[in-house]
Amino acid sequence: MNISQQIVSKFTATKTLPHVALKVNQLVRDERATMHDFEEVIRLDPVLVTRLLRLVNSPYFGLAKKVESISKAVVFCGFKQLRNLVAVEALRGMFKGDGERFSREKLWLHSATVAILAEMIAKRIFGLEGEDVFLAGIIHDVGLVAEDQVAGEELRLAADATRRGEGSLVASERRYLGTDHCEIGALLAKEWKLGDEVLKSIRYHHDERKSFTLPSVPAIMVLADFMAFKMQYNPVPGVPVPSLPPALARHVKSMMANYKIIVRDLPEEMEKAKELYRIDD
Repeated sequence: MNISQQIVSKFTATKTLPHVALKVNQLVRDERATMHDFEEVIRLDPVLVTRLLRLVNSPYFGLAKKVESISKAVVFCGFKQLRNLVAVEALRGMFKGDGERFSREKLWLHSATVAILAEMIAKRIFGLEGEDVFLAGIIHDVGLVAEDQVAGEELRLAADATRRGEGSLVASERRYLGTDHCEIGALLAKEWKLGDEVLKSIRYHHDERKSFTLPSVPAIMVLADFMAFKMQYNPVPGVPVPSLPPALARHVKSMMANYKIIVRDLPEEMEKAKELYRIDD
């Protein structure tokens, strides 16, 4: 068992996605699944039902009429969107904890920002639905949470080194922990049976050597992560903005006017989505 596997094993011994979240994800990937199947699984967790209905009725969705049942929520949101909301609720509690050298709460805000930006890019630039890139965005840095749980001081030393200009966060993680959050996050995504595109997004979102093809989920997620850094929604305070792979940099330059509009509209979208990413329950 290598270092990454050891960290994942120790992390999942205390924290993992709840059974309902895992089951909902399986249903999304099952072409035979029905609306009734979703409703039956989600009803197993009454607290989750309450929170999902609160999210569905939040300004983020802007529904004209209040939704009062899970069956109607499935109709309005669709299977994948509901899967994302279940994932948000499952992950939210893992990101509690603040601090100057590393803050899970700032990491959660960064993750939510990346998810919202990724969905905006998918819809506005490429005309796609955006549910899969949202999921990739909300979960892409979960490896940092596992590192914080299992090797918190080493993670802080890596962050300190990066702030001093001693290389990227990923390079510093490898120096102090012997692995990085991308590799750990991908192992978690595999264990949780998330889709291949989401897994690739997590594994390669800091790999500048990787060739990203637009409009793939990994490519859009990398764009959203870069934009979140540029707009100061940093997962680790003081860590510099990672560079964008050349092909994606050329794409942004060619569509600069469109991306400026996304930047302009992000604060409003974040305000509407507050119910998604607040963690003060």
